[in-house]
Parts: sequence; C-alpha cells; structure tokens
Amino acid sequence: MRLFVYFFILWVVWSLQCIGVRSDNDTHTEYDLHERLFALYNSNIMPRNVKSSDPFQVGIELYMMSIEDINELKQTISIMAFLEITWKDRFLAWTPFEYSNITSINVKVKDIWTPDIVLESTLDKQTDLIDEDGNAIISSDGSVIIWPYDRFTVSCKIFIVQYPFDEQICKFDFLSWTNPSSNLVLNSSSTETSKKYYKESGEWALKRGLVLSERRPTGDDAWDHVVFTLELQRKSLFVVLNVMLPIVFISFLNTFCFMLPSDGGERITFCISIFLTLAVYMTIINGSLPKTSDEVPIFGVYICLQLIGCGLSIIATVLSLYCYHESEDRPVCACLQVLVRVLCMRRGHQKYQQHDINNGKENNVDGKIIKEANDTIDDCVKRNSLTPNVNVTLQHSTSITWRMVSCALDRFCFMASIVWHVVLIGVLLCVMFFIKARSMKS
Repeated sequence: MRLFVYFFILWVVWSLQCIGVRSDNDTHTEYDLHERLFALYNSNIMPRNVKSSDPFQVGIELYMMSIEDINELKQTISIMAFLEITWKDRFLAWTPFEYSNITSINVKVKDIWTPDIVLESTLDKQTDLIDEDGNAIISSDGSVIIWPYDRFTVSCKIFIVQYPFDEQICKFDFLSWTNPSSNLVLNSSSTETSKKYYKESGEWALKRGLVLSERRPTGDDAWDHVVFTLELQRKSLFVVLNVMLPIVFISFLNTFCFMLPSDGGERITFCISIFLTLAVYMTIINGSLPKTSDEVPIFGVYICLQLIGCGLSIIATVLSLYCYHESEDRPVCACLQVLVRVLCMRRGHQKYQQHDINNGKENNVDGKIIKEANDTIDDCVKRNSLTPNVNVTLQHSTSITWRMVSCALDRFCFMASIVWHVVLIGVLLCVMFFIKARSMKS
C-alpha cells in the first residue's frame, strides 16, 4: 500500500512538471517566432523577390464609413473611411507547425516595411496615410494587412446648375509617392466601393462608388493610381419644402396686389414686402453656393427673374395709383383710351341710338333724351330742306375717366403677371429636364 502511494505521488509530481514545461514552451513559442522574424529584419528594405524582375504587388481597398461634409463654397468633400492595404512580405513567413500552429501575429506597423501610399489632391498635409503607431496582422505565408482609418478631404468640383437636384462626382486618388510602376504595382481587386460599413447621410445619397486602377506616365517612368469615384446625389426634399415651394407661392402672391383696392393704401406696402422676402431667400441660397461666374443655378436665375418681375409690379402699382388719383380735369390721352376699350371697360363704350325719320319710329328708345333729340332733328331737316329719306344716328357717349385707366392698368398687369409666373415655371422645368437628360446621356 505504501508502495502504491509512493508511485502515485511520483506520478503527480511528474505530471505537474510536464504541464509546467508545456506551458513554458507555449509561452516562448510566439516569443521565439518574433525573435526569428525580426532578428535580421530591416524595415527599410522592400520585400520583393530579388530573383524576379516583376514589380512588388500592393493591393488597396476603400471602405466608406460616412460622408462628413460637402462644402459648396470651398468645393471640397470630406469622408470618414478606412483603407485595407495588403501585400506579401517574404521575410515574415514561417511554418505554423514549428511554432505551435500559430497562423498569424500582430506587430506594430513601425517595425515592418510599409508602402508609402498618399492621397492626391488632398487638402490636408501630404503625408503617408499609414499610421506607424497602428497594428499590422501578419499571416504565416507572409501576407500583411493593415487598416488605416482617417478623415479624407479632397477638392471636388461642385456643379450647381441643377441645384437642388444636382449630382456630384468626387474622386479619391491613391498612389505610391516614391515608387514608380517599375518597382511597385498598386491595384485593387474590386470594381465598386464597398458599402458594408457605410452610414447614410441626411443630405447626400451615395448612388455608387467605382474603382479604377490606371497607370499614368510621368517623366521617364509611370505611376500606378487607384481612383475611387463616388457618385453622389443631393437629397432635395428639405430644400424643396423649405425654400423652393415658399418662393414659388410668395412670388405668385405678387399677382394679387393688382386686385387690392386703390383707396386702401396697402398696395405698395404689399408689393415691397414680397420683394424683400424674395431678396432674403435669394441671399440665403447664394450664401450656400460657390461665388463663381462659371455657372449659376437655374433656380437662382428663377429667383432673380422673380425679383425683376416684382420690381416691375411695384412700378406698375405706382403708375396705377398715380392714374387713380389724377385730376379729372386733365383729359385722358388717346392711347390710354384705346387701352380702356381693349380691356372691355364697359363704361367707356359708346352707345348709339338710331332714329328713322321716314316712319318716325325709334330703333332704341332712351326715354325723354331720345325723343327731344328726334324733335330737334326734324326741325333741322325742315329748315335745311333735307330729303325725307334720311336715317340719322345719334351718338351718346360716356367720357373715359382716369379711374377707368387705373382699373384697366390693374387688369392688364394682373393678366400679364399670371402669364409671367406660368412661363417662368414652365421654362424652369424644361431647362432642368433638358440638362438632366443631357447629363444622363453623357
């Protein structure tokens, strides 16, 4: 029995020693792997195959996170995104079986060689996009992958002709800063930008993102570029509800100033209030658009024309009030009389009465006035020995007053204002449709 206990104690001690040795071996396995990989490693040497003349291959992908800002005034775009940069380092490969089946390790980026990838046309400081304080994942076959995360800001030409229904195309161009295509090939395996991590913007919709790898000659050599093109469309609902529709309805209110009574004294105030409102809206729109003469938004031209129409309405209102308060002793000129007759001012029409002397019958009896006129005509016929077979026409006219002229001007301006608004809206829609169709074809 004592012998059995003795052997049992020896077995327990031996087992604990084996567990401790195995634990020590596991602890030092990854340590030994790092020691072997970086003992003679030089981070300044590109890990290309010296036996091959092929350039070193580097892959790059862009993962959109969000659209931070599109500044129409400065014509820039800022996005939050991270890059996935991959390559194969032949100096960092190992056999997993020899190191407790370790298939990947994490190391600091500053300890390994990295490609010098930069963003062209950036408005930030032109530096290497790879953060040296970040981590890199190295696989046993030597594959290296890093994910630099940053805010990328580039210049982007903003086309505002179709504002607020405009679409923008912005490009993010990545290249190696010091390695031409003969040393380093930069490419992408995808054809479209991934939206896996993308968060929708409240102002812009990302229609799609295209990826293009191209080689551009520069001097005696060429450089590889990977261009990520973002096609963006403005979400116009906010602008339509808060800017466009109010401007259209406020502009149309200007038509009704010609229906206000001239005695009220509020017509000029009404017109000037509408004019100032349109001016404020125009200032708001112009404040958010680039100050350039290369192109102007069609809707901005519409507001400008509405301001001109509102100014003309003020002038027409002043003239109408001037005519309304003009002295009746002053005669109305012939052109204004024609205007009154053309606009069907019934009180300015002349009335004709006809009397047949042969049978003494009246074609249109107008009471005592016509009867007295008939007697006067009979006397004139007898005195001048006129032939009895004569038809005499009496003309009874009502004179045109300045207030009639004012009313005619109001009616004319009211109809002209309606035509003005309808034509402007029709032209605005047609031009936008034409530009949209042309852009789709191109």
